[in-house]
Amino acid sequence: MVFAVVAILAVSFSAAALTQVFAPPPEPWSQFPGVPQVSTDQVLKNDTVDELEPRVDAAMAAVRAALTERFGFVWVAKGEPRLLRESNRYWGESLLFSYDSVTWQTTTTLRTESDKHDAVALATSVMEQNGFPSPTLQNVDGPAGLAEFGGFTLQDQGRWVLSSQPPQVSRGALELIILDLAHDRTGALTAASSQAVDQLGWEPEYLSISYSGNFMLREADRAEFERRAELYKGHIAPVPGRNTD
Repeated sequence: MVFAVVAILAVSFSAAALTQVFAPPPEPWSQFPGVPQVSTDQVLKNDTVDELEPRVDAAMAAVRAALTERFGFVWVAKGEPRLLRESNRYWGESLLFSYDSVTWQTTTTLRTESDKHDAVALATSVMEQNGFPSPTLQNVDGPAGLAEFGGFTLQDQGRWVLSSQPPQVSRGALELIILDLAHDRTGALTAASSQAVDQLGWEPEYLSISYSGNFMLREADRAEFERRAELYKGHIAPVPGRNTD
């Protein structure tokens, strides 16, 4: 008799749970405050833009100072920090943002392979000291490297990209780019540079340091994010729609 009662309760509980899962949430999914790519729990663990931005600014300043001391660079700031609201992929806006820092560029570039390696080694050390671990060169060899980097091998490539992702509690990457158009076998780098000069006011050739990240909260939105996210817990999300990248 006891087992029968337990079985009935278990079935009833399972049915109630399934009903909850398949029932629509109290608000439509267009009001969901997050994105399907990142769990709401992870969003709340991650750095907010407010926490990340000063760390980024400090790291970029340290890299600029070290490279200036070594190579005598003059740096200029291009653009402004940008915060853009992210789609929630359910035909609405989330409470998360993509964040792009100012791009700092030098007014001259490096030409020799040894100088480029020295700059990469110095920037790597400074990034690590400022909380951006394990920077790695993103360049690839062979035909795949032609369009993005300008040549078949690192030695022949006119665009070097050193990237460091912060710890898992942050989103995005801090990148140092060296652009030397003397190494551009296809003309793609030169064409892209000319377009950036015209449209963004960038330097034709440069070293640059910048940060780009996504799916981050602002501190002012944290409480509202938690409140709204709670409404969707235990409900099956629909197939993502607009902006499913």
